[in-house]
Amino acid sequence: MTGLLDHGSLRFLDMLSPEVQAEIETVERRRTYEDGRMIHSSGDDGDRLIIVRSGGVKMGRINPNGRETILAVLGAGHFIGIIGLLTGRKRNQNAVAIGETTVGYVQKADFLSLMAKHPEIASAALPITLNRLNAALSMLDDLRLLPLPAYTAVWLLNMHDASEVPGVVNWSQSELAAAVGASRVSVGKALKKLEGEGLIVLKYGSIEIPDARSLSDWIDAARAEHLSY
Repeated sequence: MTGLLDHGSLRFLDMLSPEVQAEIETVERRRTYEDGRMIHSSGDDGDRLIIVRSGGVKMGRINPNGRETILAVLGAGHFIGIIGLLTGRKRNQNAVAIGETTVGYVQKADFLSLMAKHPEIASAALPITLNRLNAALSMLDDLRLLPLPAYTAVWLLNMHDASEVPGVVNWSQSELAAAVGASRVSVGKALKKLEGEGLIVLKYGSIEIPDARSLSDWIDAARAEHLSY
């Protein structure tokens, strides 16, 4: 199963008081999805906030050629769809259940009413949204500047930080390629280079990172090198 990938995003529920969490539960409608089931599709109305209660939700897109790009995998406590909810924009990504997954749906009117009643909801939602925006901009900058091995290393470090198993990234090479946005062959070569540098150990269906600090330092050195060009 694909591991989590939240790019360091804060968890919405962790930032709310127990009282507010309990009030949200009174207005949400929960639904459980089997592994691989579509929760929503790109182009759907964004009139509900989604709160992940258990399992994981893979966010991504399918291009016209059928190639998948994975943008994030959000676990319990995260929310999905705040921008569409507040702006009226339609969903711009697919959301797919990873493992058996339960989500809570909060209608727009209920969310706005709760946010007006409890300012801490807005105080939680704003830094989460800005944190995600900053992560997206950083990834875009790395994509523009870094060669594929270094860019792959950035994704691996993000996956490591979100992993539920210390030192292990439970992503296959095919899944990693879908996240990086490159072919499996190209990502395979990038991983071999990182393994040759002693930064990772390739396993069947997973990747071990013996020393995350060394990987982070290697990425910083790569950024410094390519920023100087």
